[in-house]
Order: sequence, then C-alpha cells, then structure tokens
Amino acid sequence: MKENPRALLARNGSVPREYFNGEIRTSWERCFHIGLDPFGSPNPARIGDLELKTLKEKNDLVKRLARIEMENLHRQIAGSNFTIIFANDEGIILDSIVDFSTTRQDERRISPGYIWSEENNGTNALGLVAAIRKPIIVHGDEHYFMAHAGLTCAAAPIYGLDGETVGIIDATSDCRSRQRHTLALVEMSCVTIEKGLFRARHKNHFVFEIHNRREFLGTLQSAMIALDGNGFLVEASRQARFFLQGISLTARIHFDEIFKTSLKEFLGQLQGGRTINITDREGSSFAARPCNHFARKEAVRRVPERVSDHLREEVKMVWEDPAVRSAMHLVKGAVELKVPVLIRGETGTGKELMARYAHSISGRNGNFVPVNCAALPENLFESELFGYRDGAFSGSSKGGSSGLVTQARGGTLFLDEIGAMPLQVQVKLLRFLDRMEIRPVGGTQEIKVDIQLISATNAELTGDESDGFRKDLLYRLNTMEVRIPPLRERSDLQTIVDSVVKGFGKELILEPGAMALLEAYSWPGNIRELKGLLTRLLISCPDRKVLTEDIQKLLSAQDTQRVSEQSKNLADHEREIILAAYERHQGNISAVSRDLGISRNKVYKKLKEGRHTG
Repeated sequence: MKENPRALLARNGSVPREYFNGEIRTSWERCFHIGLDPFGSPNPARIGDLELKTLKEKNDLVKRLARIEMENLHRQIAGSNFTIIFANDEGIILDSIVDFSTTRQDERRISPGYIWSEENNGTNALGLVAAIRKPIIVHGDEHYFMAHAGLTCAAAPIYGLDGETVGIIDATSDCRSRQRHTLALVEMSCVTIEKGLFRARHKNHFVFEIHNRREFLGTLQSAMIALDGNGFLVEASRQARFFLQGISLTARIHFDEIFKTSLKEFLGQLQGGRTINITDREGSSFAARPCNHFARKEAVRRVPERVSDHLREEVKMVWEDPAVRSAMHLVKGAVELKVPVLIRGETGTGKELMARYAHSISGRNGNFVPVNCAALPENLFESELFGYRDGAFSGSSKGGSSGLVTQARGGTLFLDEIGAMPLQVQVKLLRFLDRMEIRPVGGTQEIKVDIQLISATNAELTGDESDGFRKDLLYRLNTMEVRIPPLRERSDLQTIVDSVVKGFGKELILEPGAMALLEAYSWPGNIRELKGLLTRLLISCPDRKVLTEDIQKLLSAQDTQRVSEQSKNLADHEREIILAAYERHQGNISAVSRDLGISRNKVYKKLKEGRHTG
C-alpha cells in the first residue's frame, strides 16, 4: 500500500515519481518550499473591488470573447455539474458560470476577484497554468490541499501577441463528473478566443488564412497571417509559424519572401473571396482565402503596382536561387541577434545589395552607410571612419567631422573591400567592436555608437600574415559569414535577366538560342557584367528582339578583350603589374589597391620586393 504523498512530502520535501506526473509533482514541491502545509487548508485571497474593476477594463476584449466561449462550453457540457471560469494570466478570476452544487463559501471562492495562484490555493489547474503556461488537468488527490480533493479541474492558457498568456479558461467539476474530453474542449475554446483576438488586433490589416488541406479552412486548425498595406508581415499566428517552419517570419519580411506567388497576383486571384492555392519558399503548398474582405480591398488599393518589384527596388535583389535564399536566411538571423556579418563573393555578385537587404529587414531607423575601404585615402582612413575634432590635423575642416561610423548610428555600417583596410585602422576597428565606442581623432572622450556592422570582401582573406589582415579582427567580422554564389553557379539566371530588363522599363525579347548562350557563359564579371551586356543589347537591337548571333557577337568581343588583359596576369607577372599600376597611378597606393583588387599591404609587400630585386 502506497504511503500518503502528503506525508512523504512533509518528511522528504519531495514526492516519488510514481505518484504524480512531472508537472503535478513539481507543483507540489514548489508549494511545499514556499511554506504551504500539505495537511493545512487553502488561504483564499481576494483583490479589492477597485483593482478588480481595473483588471476587467484592462482585459475587456479578451473577457468579452471569453464570455461567449464560456457560454458555448457550458452548453456543451451542461448537466455535468461544471463551473466555467475565466481568469487573467495570474490566475485571478474575472468571470465565472457556476453550475454544480456548492456551499455558499465555495461559490464565493470561485467568484470574480479571487486569486487561484499556487501561493494561495496550492496545486490547482488555474494556478498551475498561470505558472507553466500550458494546458493541464488536476484531478482529485492531485490537488495539494485536501479541501480540493473532491474536484477535477481542466484549464488552458489563451495566447496573445508573441505567445504571451493573456488569460486562462478553466472547467471545474466534482470528481464523479470527470470527462476525458473536457481539456480538449477547453483548449478549443481558447483557440477560438485567440483567433478573435488576432482579428481584432488586425482589423485594419489584410488578414488571410491558410491550411494544407482546403477543407480545414475556416476551422480552428487553420493558420492566420496579417500583412500591412505594403505587403510586409505584421503577425503570424502560432499555427502559421508551425506550417511555415524553415522560413524566418521576422518583422519586415515581405509576402514575396514567404511565398513564391507575388502579392499582387495573390490578391488578384482572391477577388470575390475565392479560395486559391499558394506555395511557400520551402515548397509546401496551402489553400488560402481572405478573412477580412474590407481590409483586403484596402490592401489591394494601397499595394504598389508591382509589389515584388517595389521590394526589389529597395534592395535590388533576385532570390530564386536556393543558395541565395539560404544566405538571406542566415543574414536575417544575424541581424536579429545584432551580430557582425561578413559577406564573401566575387566582384559583381551583389554583396552590397545583400547588405542593403539586411538593413531593410533589420527594423533599424538609422541610415545605411556604405564605405569602400579601397577608395579611402590611407592617411585619412581613420579620421573618415571615426571622425575628428576641430584642429585635429593640418587641413582638417573647421568644426571637425562626425565620421562615417557616427553617421550610421542606429543603422547599418557597410565596410566593402575590407582587405584594403590599413593595419593601424584594423586595430582601432577591433577595439570598437569590443566596446562599441569610438574616439574621434584629436578627441579625448569615448562615444557610444549602436550600429549593425556588415563587411564584404572578394579576396580570400584567411587572417594569415600574407593577407595583411588581422586574424582576430576577421574572427570578429565573420561572426556570421555568408557567401553569394557567382552568377555561373546560380539557377535563377532567367529571373535575373527578367529583373534587369524590367528595370530598363523597355521590352527586350531573347530567343531561346540567345538565352542558352547566356546560360552557358562563365560570367567572370557576374551580375555587373550581365547588366552591361543587356544594356548594350537594348541599344544595339532597335526592334527589342535579341537573336543568337547578337549574343555571340557581344560575347566574342568580351572574350577577345579578356584574353588581351590576361596576357599579363597576376599569377605570372604579379610584381610587374603592381609596379606598372603604381607608376600609372603616380604612387597612389589606394588607387593601385582598388585597381587590382588586392590589399594595400600586399601592394607594399610587392613594391618592397621590387626595390630589393631592382
């Protein structure tokens, strides 16, 4: 015969696992350790009338929605001696419907204002849900106090924005009326309330629902998504986040980034409240239909003529390729955590566009400040980046300068071609990343600056001595490292071509053979080279029709020019080329670095070798 669990608790401070499930057992132990006597009685407590009035006003909407569900739930289980209770997230009763026979004292304790937290009433369903934020049944002797051992309580939380608990529904009966399906009915009532709250929060937004089975639209199992007038996500319900696993549903993500269908096409197909099929970016298919017709019409009116083009105009990206989408997901995760991002990729792949995309979805209100590290004069690099005080050096502007880092305060600083950054500036950048504080040249005080740092390089920086780039700084910059694939490796060339041509505002039709040649070409200059070629085609083909021979002619000319350039390549004549560039740019190290796409330190090293061998 098992020993009384209350005696075990009083003697050992714990209850063996075989007595209760984990949540009930843990609750008993919590109650014991806050000083509740398991052989004692509940300590009923009630808030004052003024506080109760304030709580009811604060929870007015959820209370009104809950009342409807409480009455529905009461009808479903009528005659079963149940009392239905609505409480706030702390277990304070705000409304109740009493059905089973009780003493006047018991009935009073389940009236509005009474507190059913664990601290007052021990282990009970209301108090336990307030503590663990999950549905639970507490039956008979599972209650901490013997005074409640004749009851069975099933309770579940009502979830609001971002998953916080905004209320609790409880169905309580005597033990003889225990029904296994009660908790499921309570949970269904909570989901119905949650959907009502979702609609109320987004009465001025476009709301639509999705499910992977059409017949489940309009049921409690469907998911809801709210968009603003420009097609950006405002909120996704819990079920929507479950359905769209693998897609980062962050603030400022656009409909076109979630689904393969453009928003304009989606809204057009929904006219008249029709149900349509859509596919998300991970390949999952759903049935979809609008939930609020008025807001949907408003959204159609307010959405730009081409929503996907509007978004891409902001960040100028095409993201059909899986590798690019993967890089975008990584970047989103990084900016959510506010960690530095390093973007690697060949020249012309769109590294700055990825950085602008990161800024656009970061939610930051500050500016996007791009800095080409190869273009800054070395002797002014530090002052341009961190600013300077009045009179800090000869030739400085009167009044000083705030610097590029300060200009990016509250926004994003994009350091392109970081391999060209001088060593002494690398040291100061590393110190800045450690403390997020800068000291302008000639200044004496540190200035706190909040920025999202994104850097980029087309060089194979490893942090080795030959790079001329500090390894410790590289480790800080590449907290999240992403790579943009070269155009020759991408699977969305056709989409990129279409996007570039649309940007011209003029039609350009490529015959299949012409497109095949573009797909077979290696594109050493990547998207930048593609844009140049399409521009020349637009000019050279007045009828806007591009034939195979048109492509052959242009590609042949580009290859001839490239062969001529490669007759002097860095692999065979590196030093000679650097020396020639040095003379051509009249000793301007930054210009040589920018021209040849190598770091300043490498230029110095080769010039030094030239002097020794000359």
